Parts: sequence; structure tokens; C-alpha cells
Amino acid sequence: MELVTLIPHRLSYGPAGSAASDQARLAFDDITAPEFRQGLYEVCHYPRSALRGCVGPLAIDQTLWFSHELNERLNDEGKLIVVEYRNEDRQNVAVVVGAYLMLGLGWSAREVCGTLPKDAGLTFPCSWIEPGDLRTARGKPLMTVQDCWEGVQMARDLGWLRKETVNDGIMASLAASQFWKTNCEYDAAWLVPGAVVVMADPMTTIKDPNPKTCPAFGDGKLQGSDDNWETGSLDDLRRQSVCDSSPSRPSSPNVAFHEKVSDFVPGTTPSTTDGRDSDEFQKGQRDSASVLTVCKVYGSGDALARGCDLWPGARPFVDFLLEEGIKIVVRVNMSDEPGSYDAGLLADVGIQHADVPVSDSKHPSNKGGVPPPAAIKRFFTLTRHMAAEDGGAVLVHCKGGFGRSVFLACLFVIHKYNVSGRGLLGWARIARPGALTTPEQESVLRSLSGRVDLCRRYGIPCEGPADTPAAKGCCTVS
Repeated sequence: MELVTLIPHRLSYGPAGSAASDQARLAFDDITAPEFRQGLYEVCHYPRSALRGCVGPLAIDQTLWFSHELNERLNDEGKLIVVEYRNEDRQNVAVVVGAYLMLGLGWSAREVCGTLPKDAGLTFPCSWIEPGDLRTARGKPLMTVQDCWEGVQMARDLGWLRKETVNDGIMASLAASQFWKTNCEYDAAWLVPGAVVVMADPMTTIKDPNPKTCPAFGDGKLQGSDDNWETGSLDDLRRQSVCDSSPSRPSSPNVAFHEKVSDFVPGTTPSTTDGRDSDEFQKGQRDSASVLTVCKVYGSGDALARGCDLWPGARPFVDFLLEEGIKIVVRVNMSDEPGSYDAGLLADVGIQHADVPVSDSKHPSNKGGVPPPAAIKRFFTLTRHMAAEDGGAVLVHCKGGFGRSVFLACLFVIHKYNVSGRGLLGWARIARPGALTTPEQESVLRSLSGRVDLCRRYGIPCEGPADTPAAKGCCTVS
């Protein structure tokens, strides 16, 4: 394959071995910044063996570090620089090269596609896809490099990513550190900095044996227990948190749920004693196995969150919510998924909480973990009502924080910012490595063109300002 010229006499792109002797080569293994992690795709808190068939795209911090390194080389080198890729890395190299062209040089995704048309159509398997499924019609990869480029342009145009992170090494370091710190300590990521965050159930992170992750929910103790989490039985903590494919079982008796939907939306049915509605939102969603949830592998050395020793220690979960301006928490877990928390602790500090239970069962009737229309309507009704009262950022979580929660959070972003689901899919998988866990979730999201399309499909009111500007709060990547 011939070299593709990106900047005449300055920057080209091609396969490994393309650079001539008088040309400077830049490949993933030439970037030594620890934050780049050698250009390897990984999901924090999980061993690489758990990633199955997924290969990318690379995370925000890796994308920013590549862009910054390339920018530095272009500023310092007097000769042509050739960005080289190996066949197995081509999709990831293409995404970060396009990200540089958009962030550093102001190109549009359309211009990048026109220059690299063969790369634009390259695909990424769905996160966590079983390798065997890739040989089936259902498992055929959907998300393209172009989707990722459109996601980067969307993030740039809305102020979620900034050019300064490419030009300024200090800003690049700060942005990358903020992303990794949130991911490492809370298993969380901002889809919209300062406005929308997604994460795993906080108790799965509290129970992680890595001492640098979030240590406590609020006061350093598990609700209903007399033992501090650090001195409690690690086996007990793991048992409450790890998910499996065995029949569903009740939550720990020490964990109670106090959220009352009737407190938020007049006329809705009050919750039952466990705080979750036993109504149409759960009926028909249950199955004997809950196997689409991504499960942490406690006790595996390579599953520990690498890099967490860079910081002195994480704040308790409630402190994180308060300091980051998060005013609304939506839990998407089913009531019989074990090991969650007492939502009443959030009410005590003025944070609103609601449950929108969605099954992650592998049963065909569950449609690949895509929330049913009733649950989607419920989600928007609750968040719209609560946001009108308090404002602030919205946090959505399920068990693993990759599937059900990210899907609903993406719908929220489409409605709030009137963006396309296709670009948002690409952005979500860069902002939250491992996001979207089934081809069905990716397909539905990719099919939504914007707010009007979303509202028509699910019967959601469309009122709200068009092209809402990006929130300028605690930006994690700017």
C-alpha cells in the first residue's frame, strides 16, 4: 500500500515499513509516555483475557497522548513524518490519527473520511463480544472508524475535548490524569464532562481488593454492617459483588433500598418495601440467568487497576458525588442483583436517587439488553422531573457500568444535546472503554439521528433547547 499524504511534505500515513531512510517513523511502540500504555487496548479493573474479541478504540488519555506526541514531532522534526501501523493495530491507529487531524488541525470528520476512505470503513467488534459470535450474523461488527471520528468531532465542537490538550503538554497530562483517576478510583467516566457520568455499581468498586480504589460509600462502612470494609471478610465482600450466571437471588439482608418514586413524580405507584417497583418495569424482564453483565474478576493480579498508586487515595463515593456536582443518581440494576447500596444515604446528603430496573438477561425476549420502551419512558420522566428541581450532573449506573447504564445515558445525551447516535457510539467507546456490551445496543444507538428521531421512537416529549451548549463544569478532558 502506498503512503497517504495527510500534510504535504510534513505528514504521511501507511503500513509498517513504509518510511524511507530519510523519513521519521512514528508508531505506537515509539511513544514512551506511560499514559499511552504502548497503544494497547484495555479496560481498567479487568484482565485482558476478559476482553474477548474487543480490540479498541483506545481511550481518551491514549488518544490525547498520541495527538500530543505527533504534534511535538511535527513541531521539532524537519523531515517528513510517517505514522505507521501494523495490520492488527490499523483501526486504532486510524482513529487517533484522525483525532489529531481534527483536534490539532481543525479538520472535520468528513475531511478525514475523504482522505482516508479505506480506513473509515474499518470496524470494531462490540465490547466484550465472544470471539465465536464474530462468525455469526448477530456478532458482525457494526461500529466503524468513521463513527469514532464523528464522535471526536462532536466532542470537539461541543467543548468536551479541546485543542489545547494537543498543543500543551501540561494540559494533555492533566486531562489524561483526570480521566484515568476517575476510571481507576470509581470505575466511572464522564460522557459529557460536568453533566453526564456513567459508572459501575459503586459497591463493586468499594469491594475491589485494590487499596487505591474508592474505599467506602459514605462513612467508610457498608450499610447495616458493624465492620469497616477494610477489616471485613474479603470473601464476603466479593460474594456480594461478583455476578454470575446462576439463578437470581435476593440482595444481602444488610442492604435496603429507600427510594420512593412517588417522592419525585406525582401519581406514580409507591415503591414496595425493598424500594423497587414490582410493576410492569420488572415483569417479563426476569430470567434465570443474568449473564450480559460484565463481571469483575477479583483476585486476578492483572485485573487490579493499574496506575492507582499515582494518587494518595480515593474519596468515599458520596464525597465524589458532592465534589463533582452530581445531583441525580439513577440505578439501572434489577432488584435481585446482589451487593448494591442503601439509596437512603444519598437522600441524607441531598442527592436524588431513582431506580429504573432493566434486565441484562441473555434470554432472546430481552433483545440484547436494550431497555424496553416503558423503561426508557420511565427514565426520561424521572430525570426530567428531578433535573427541574435540582439541576446538576446526572450519574447513571448498572452493575458493570458498560451496557444498560451507558445505553440510557447515551439516550439522555442525544435528547439534551441533539447529537447523532452514530457519533455518540464512537465517543462513548472512547470515553468509557468497554461501553455498550451487545450488538443490539450498538445497532439501536447507531440508528438514532438525533433528538426528534429519539422522541418519535420512544414517545418522549421533545421540548428543550435545540443544540444545547456543552456544560462547562468539572471538565475531565479539557
